[in-house]
This record gives sequence, C-alpha cells and structure tokens, in this order.
Amino acid sequence: MSELLIEIFTEELPAIPLLKNIDSIKTHWQTILKEYRLESDFDFFYTPRRLVLLHENFAKRQTDIKTKSYGPPISICYDNNNNPTRAMQSFLTKNNITRDEVTTSMKDNKEVLFYEKIENGLESTKLIADMVKQWLLSLNFGKSMRWGDCKESFVRPIRNICILFDGESISCSMYGVNGSNNIVAHRQALDLNQQTKQQAIVDIRSYLSFLKQNGVILQQGERREYILQKIMELEKQNGIKVELDTDLLDEIVAITEYPVVLFGRFEKRFLKIPKEMIITSMKENQRYFAVYKDGNLHNGFIVVSNSFNGDSKLIIKGNEKVLKARLQDAEFFYENDLKMQMNFGDLSSIGFMDGAGSLQDKVCREEKLALRFIELLNNKNVNTNDIKSDSIKKAIRLAKCDLLSQSVGEFPELQGIMGANFAEHIGIQEDICNAIREQYLPNGLDNTMPTQILSAIVNIAIKLDTIFTLFNLNKIPSGSKDPFALRRQSIAILRICHKFNFDVNIQDLCLLAINDYKNIKQDVLNDFIADRIYGIFPNINASIVRCVVVRNFGISQSFNKILALSNYLEHTDIKSIISTFKRVANILQDNKMQQDNINTSLFENIEKVLYDNLLSYINSKNKQNKQVSYDKDYYLSQIESIFKLKEDLDNVFDNVLINTDDSVLKANRVALISLVFKEFMAFGDMREITIG
Repeated sequence: MSELLIEIFTEELPAIPLLKNIDSIKTHWQTILKEYRLESDFDFFYTPRRLVLLHENFAKRQTDIKTKSYGPPISICYDNNNNPTRAMQSFLTKNNITRDEVTTSMKDNKEVLFYEKIENGLESTKLIADMVKQWLLSLNFGKSMRWGDCKESFVRPIRNICILFDGESISCSMYGVNGSNNIVAHRQALDLNQQTKQQAIVDIRSYLSFLKQNGVILQQGERREYILQKIMELEKQNGIKVELDTDLLDEIVAITEYPVVLFGRFEKRFLKIPKEMIITSMKENQRYFAVYKDGNLHNGFIVVSNSFNGDSKLIIKGNEKVLKARLQDAEFFYENDLKMQMNFGDLSSIGFMDGAGSLQDKVCREEKLALRFIELLNNKNVNTNDIKSDSIKKAIRLAKCDLLSQSVGEFPELQGIMGANFAEHIGIQEDICNAIREQYLPNGLDNTMPTQILSAIVNIAIKLDTIFTLFNLNKIPSGSKDPFALRRQSIAILRICHKFNFDVNIQDLCLLAINDYKNIKQDVLNDFIADRIYGIFPNINASIVRCVVVRNFGISQSFNKILALSNYLEHTDIKSIISTFKRVANILQDNKMQQDNINTSLFENIEKVLYDNLLSYINSKNKQNKQVSYDKDYYLSQIESIFKLKEDLDNVFDNVLINTDDSVLKANRVALISLVFKEFMAFGDMREITIG
C-alpha cells in the first residue's frame, strides 16, 4: 500500500458554494474510486485555496476481476458433422476467443457454453491522473468560469494540480496547468526574495509540515477549534459573550487558512439602532460575530482575519472604520423611517404576482382568511375569545408596511422585524407588534415558532393565502421544484397548528379557499398539504404516519397520535399487530360493520372477556377525557390500554368461528369485532401499517 496526496490549488474559493457541496465533493471521489476498483479510506480537507485528498493506504494496482460469460446450450452449438454452428460462433466472436478456450457449465439444468476471463488490474500510476480529471470535471458549484486559454471551466481558476503517489509526482495536465509537486504556502509566508514561499514536497508528512510552518492550518476542524479557543480567550479578557452563529462560523472557517481572532469596537451611540440592524450589518456585510455584555448587545464585535503576519491593531482599526460607515447608513435609514410613522406608501404599488393583484390585494385576502380561520377554530371548540377581530385586521394591515421602508430596502432579511420596531415606536399594542415580527416564522432552517395565539393566526392566514393563490393560478410544485416554497409554508402551518392545539383537519382548512380561490382543485390541495406530514416525521415509519393521516383527524390530534403510536410500536411486535388487523380486515371486508344490538347472552366465555375489558377501557377513557389535555402522553396512555385488548381479540379469533352458519351468532360476533375495531380506529387504521 502507498500514500496518495492530491492538492487542487486555486484562487480563493467562494465559501457558500463550497460548503454546500462538501458532501458531493467526497461522494464523487468515492464513486470514482469504486469505478476504478481502487476503493480505500481517505481524508478530505479544504481551505479557501485548496481541495485536498489524502490516502494513507492506497493500492499500487487495481484488484483483478473475474468475468463469467454463459453461452447457448451445447445442444445447438454443433451440427451433425461436429462443426460449430452460428450460435457457437457468435459466442466466440463476442468474447474474442477461440474454440479451444471455451468450456461448458450447467445453467438452468442445461449444459451451456462457458468462458471465464481474469482481467488483471492496472497499476495505479497509470490511472490516478485520469481519476483526478474525472473528479474535477464532476464537481459543480453552481457557477463556473474560464480563464486564459483554458477550455475547461471551474468555480475559480486552478493554479496547480499536485498528485504525489508513493513519493512520485504524477503529471496531470488540464485547466491550463501542468501539475507539479511544488506547494505554495499562505500568501503572507515569504521567502528571502520576498516572494510567496514554495517547496517541492515528497510525501504527506513533508506536505503537512510545510503548510503548518508557513501559515496554513489544513484541517478545517482544527481551524474551527482554534477560532473557538481564541474567542473564549477574548470573552474572558473583556467580560463579554460572543453570539456564535454556526453558519457564520462555518463560512469563516472556509475563508481562512490561518484564522486570527480580533476584538473591535464601535461607537455606543449606534446602539440606539435596533439590534437586528446592527447584527445583520455586521454578519451579512462584514462577517463579524456580535458581542453581548450583561445580557445586552455590546458595542463590540469579533472579526476573524486571514492575515497571520499583519499588524492586528491596524486590522482592527480598518474593520472599525468600515463598520462605522455601515452603521451610519443604517442609522440614517432607520431615523428617516421613524419620521414616516409607518406611512411608507401604498402597498397597491407593489405587485404580488401576475394574476394575483398587488400586495394590497393580498392583504385584503389575508384578512378574510384570518376571520374565517377563527370561525373554523370556534367551530372546533378552540377558545379564541381573547382574540379580537380588530387586532387581527390591524396586524395584517401593518404586517407588510415595512416593505416600503428604507431600512428593509437596505436589509431585506429584516422584513417583519423592522415593521415591529416601527409599530412599537408609534405605540401599537404589544401583541400586534409581536404578530408583525413573527409573521414569517419558522424561517428557513430556524425552527423558532410564533409565541402567541394572535401571531399564530396572522402567520397562518398569510401563508394560507400564498398557498391558495399559487394553487389558484395552477403554480403547483412538481418534482423537486418549489420556487415559492409552498411545501415549506405548508409544513409551517401544520407545525403551528400542532403547537397551539388548533385541532382542525386539513380538509376543513382547505375549504377556507372555496369562495375566493375558485380554480383550486380541493382534492389536489388537500393531498398536497397532507403529504407534508410525512416530511415532518422523517424518522417514523411512513406507514405509521399513513395509518393516522388516512383517518383525517384534526392536525394537532394527528401529530400527537403519530408520536404516541410510534413511541408504542418501537417497543412491541409490529408483525403481530399487522397479523391481527389483517384478520380484522378480512372479516369486516366480507361483513358490514355493525356495533348495535350486541346480545351478551350469546357470548362464549372468551368473547365475554373481550367485551368486558373493552367496556372497562371505554369507561376509563370517558372519565379521563374530562380531566386531561389531549397531548402525546395522553394518547400513549390510551394506546397502551387499548392494545392490551389485542390478546383478547386474538383469543376470540383463535377459538371462535366468526363466520358461522348461524346468522344470529355471526351478526353478534361481527358486531363485537366491529366495536373493538372502532376503538382502535380512534388512533389510526392499523391495517395500513407495514414493515420492511
């Protein structure tokens, strides 16, 4: 086994595309290793200028492979004169062999022509360059570029391709470069001639040593830990707490080869600006970490520089100067917006979508939906007495006002947040301000949910209108395409309903569209939203989710029953459950379900045991219904109780003939089974559950 080092040396790689494709970069190389029969473990490292593959044990040659080829039956391979027929000749030609090389073997109880060939593996040195070319050509970062006379394109110009195998530098010519084992250090690592330091390396050890001594921490995990360590040191020195945004940290790791963590400050007067504007300005524009002190945003920031030989004071001063200009702009926009008293302009001047009018039209539709949704909740005995229709209307009318503000024009990611700040400034009541702030939640990968019922209703109405409008225009997501994020918004609606115990079923939710969105196909919309439940529970057997979904319970009830069933079935024999309910299904398929007129005097002893235990369960459940909330734990308790009846049910199946010739007995037994089945169906249709 030998060492293999591959370094693709480039101009600075864009961090976000790189981070999004880390897994695919490794997967493509694994695929190529398998294709070339050279599979082995490897490490993948990246810096802003390097993509590196390290194999400590790489095979010197491919593994040999045996290929077996079966031909026609021997009975048709020779004519009466023992000469090869056309069938045999075709087999010989196909395998490029002579008659002397062929043998026979048994296949499907027939003797057939057979040829086995051993294909010897090639030496790795003859293959690696082609493998690297194939790997680079397979990488897709979204956008690519060409440079010089290079015909190939890549995300950034490639300056060198180093392939070092067992101490030997393997030539690889592509992307306008002739690869070599000459490795370039950090830009600030200079030689005696004040040129960027370079060195011809001979193995992985010398490669790692050269980089470490010259300003490059190759392993991204090591860079990450180094940054965190230095941040902790600054926290102790300055009595501060740094807000660690993991996405920002990942990005900084990807744009630094030798991270230098520094603490800078800005003028306290800027703290009068909403903290979201300050943090966004620091994070999005400058990649700074926000700093807190005594629980409040502090007039400081953490910057991570890639300048390991630079003057740290000068670097801090430069970053403070840049941030000051940014915050002055934010201050200017914010103060101008405050003067407007939320009168930023007419939303009818902003189009929502072709065929769906303006944003003002959307606001009007949202108001109607919100009021209908409250009516639906009241019909489902959800208490909304504390929510006034005037508050809902006001929240919805103010929700999109900030889109016309200068602040949101500069920081579009602060939609809703700035609106809430402006509303607070003019004295709008707190719950309405909160609804404006939380209208977009949950946002992307952030799982933060609305915190109050008014916020939840406004949020749902806004999302419902977007979904209904797009379906009304037949802009329905298909395949992986979902340009308007309707799947994500549907999931958000379902999760909010669960959190606030809005136990409306999906069908009733979809019917809210029936008056103002006349082109919607209700069954398509219903299925679309219902299908999102599977994505909310990716780690639960899909058939368990389906057994609940098909019953069309309320949303909150469905979620709790899915969680409870999954919890219970994790610790029981699912095969046994499936078997029992298949027997139930077979009986009820041939007999109409009936639960009335059960004659207990006709019961045999085991039927009476089942019936008595069933009544005991029903009576206990009815008492509990008045005392508990219908959460996951409640349903789990009920499921544990009712599944105790399974043994009694199996005993009846095993010892009592349900489909007896006696029609009276048969009807009585079917009625008993139907009654038991009805109670199980209160949690889901167990017949839907499958395994494997």
